[in-house]
Amino acid sequence: MPSVAILIATAVLSLGVGLAGGWLLGMRRKSKRDVIMDLEARLERAIESRADYEAEVAEHFATTAQLLNRMTQDYREVYNHLASGADSLCDGEVSMPSATTLLETIGDDQEVPGNLLDVVPPLDYAPRKSPDEKGQLSETFGLDRPGSQAVDRLLEPEPLDRSA
Repeated sequence: MPSVAILIATAVLSLGVGLAGGWLLGMRRKSKRDVIMDLEARLERAIESRADYEAEVAEHFATTAQLLNRMTQDYREVYNHLASGADSLCDGEVSMPSATTLLETIGDDQEVPGNLLDVVPPLDYAPRKSPDEKGQLSETFGLDRPGSQAVDRLLEPEPLDRSA
């Protein structure tokens, strides 16, 4: 039978090993509070990143609008320069209206030319020759119907040769 001193030493040693193991496991695992704080920080970073992206997009389109306006103004200036040059250099033989006059004559309510009214877009499939005909996009196109002679011949059993 073990002595009381050995039992007490074993109990104290076991308690110490248990406490040390529990402390190590507790240190390795994050508490729920730490996980929540980590997730909140990640969410804040994602929200900031999204806001930065939206600001960049808005800035991009604002800059694009400014560049297009500048390009339109430059185009008008080049056109007016060509129109005035053609007017002065060609002794009135060529008449080019100014850009503002040209823009005033073109309106949204202008009629579409007749040759553009009957434009048919290209077809991406072969059209049917008659309304009753199956088109090439039909599931049964090119297949024989059950009851046709070709299908019946395939389904007929071969006659047994009894002479052998």
